[in-house]
Amino acid sequence: MDNRILLTAIVDSGLVELLRLADYKFGKVENREIFEKMHLGDDFIKHLSRQAQNHLSGHILNNENESLRDEELREFMDKLQGMIRARRTLDFPLSVMSGISGEFAKLYSQYLESPAPFFYFSFLTCLGSLLSDRLSSELEIKPQPRFYTVLIGESADDRKSTAASKTIEFFRDTFFEGFHVCYGVGSAEGLQEKLSSISPSRLLLFCDEFKSFVDKCSIKGSVLLPCVNTLFESNRYESQTRNSCIKLENAYLSILAATTKATFETMWSSNFTSIGFNNRIFLVTGSGKRKYAMPEEIPESLKKNVRYPLNEMVSMVNPYLKMHITDQARNLFQEWYLDLDQSIHAKRIDTMAHRLLPVLAINDKKTQIDKETVEKAIVISNWQLEVRKELDPIDADNVVAKMEERIRRHLRKRPMTFRELRQNTSADKYGIWVLETALKNLRGVEEVTFNTKSKEFRIHP
Repeated sequence: MDNRILLTAIVDSGLVELLRLADYKFGKVENREIFEKMHLGDDFIKHLSRQAQNHLSGHILNNENESLRDEELREFMDKLQGMIRARRTLDFPLSVMSGISGEFAKLYSQYLESPAPFFYFSFLTCLGSLLSDRLSSELEIKPQPRFYTVLIGESADDRKSTAASKTIEFFRDTFFEGFHVCYGVGSAEGLQEKLSSISPSRLLLFCDEFKSFVDKCSIKGSVLLPCVNTLFESNRYESQTRNSCIKLENAYLSILAATTKATFETMWSSNFTSIGFNNRIFLVTGSGKRKYAMPEEIPESLKKNVRYPLNEMVSMVNPYLKMHITDQARNLFQEWYLDLDQSIHAKRIDTMAHRLLPVLAINDKKTQIDKETVEKAIVISNWQLEVRKELDPIDADNVVAKMEERIRRHLRKRPMTFRELRQNTSADKYGIWVLETALKNLRGVEEVTFNTKSKEFRIHP
């Protein structure tokens, strides 16, 4: 049986699928070298031995079912490197995963299929909620370590809800009192009732499927969206009408939610983007894989290795800790802040960084914010900016306008064929007519061009 595979089958399927295919299609020695070089980054092709390159090209066919010619191989390599660059910008920088949250993420990702970054940020979100009224830094704006975190995976295989729910379970088992969770809210009145029933009013709102929360906020006449939007910046919210009165004081709200990338891209309306809700949420992307059909229980002794240091760390904060910021840390943050991208995607990125600083420091059992802490916050914030550029909700209510923006985003990465655009924009959900119309509009204003030789669309320079 011919073990060669089509070039289009590799390029169209994406890098993850390429690795899966390569795992059983290529020879052992060459396959191992290819995998090792792929982990080196963008230039891995240049470092492959000639034997590995020949083996790679000899097992790929072009559209005519022939082995690749030199120019076709170069084109394939260029596309593959472009895919790797695009993927790497969204890969979470694992080097910053230190401290207690890092140990937790490492432990749980060894027993469960969720990616480590999901556990890491679920932990930071829960920790921030627990300390939201007790931890800050020496800044006039008094940042609180509260986050509206959304875990975004490609599919159910990424086990987004598993990471969130297991982290919440760990915190509830560790702190019997003081860690409050709400597993769904349908209105601002319901949120007020929940916050009024707990003391102190620190609440983590867990949305197993983020779309359900967005749908509740979209109900006509509901003030849930402006309420939650305001509570990100403030601990107060008030709305007086003839028939209802909502008044919240000293409310510390955090959110931990999960959704898929496809759902996230399609569930928004201009009601959310116009008031800036999208730049208040912290997007965490990750990709898991199937590893355990029957996951083993995590030994309680290993959980205690995280639980005891967590209790010790929280005791460092009681009753209140306002962290000093070293001069080196201030200077580094100032330099980063002045050079920060001024695009629409960067809105509130500095706010996220301010909130990260104290929680990252206490996570490493530090009582002040030093240069190392700022460096970690900057790395995370820069990564978040790249994630936003890729995933920020498209501010358009018309389905064709949304498709036009999806086309722009994908063509900025690299030229694509119609088939590639159809796959990457999820065009089948809306109908091929929508994709064709969007392309026609973009070509009509010469924003997108079409190369008749390569059969590819590209952004007009």
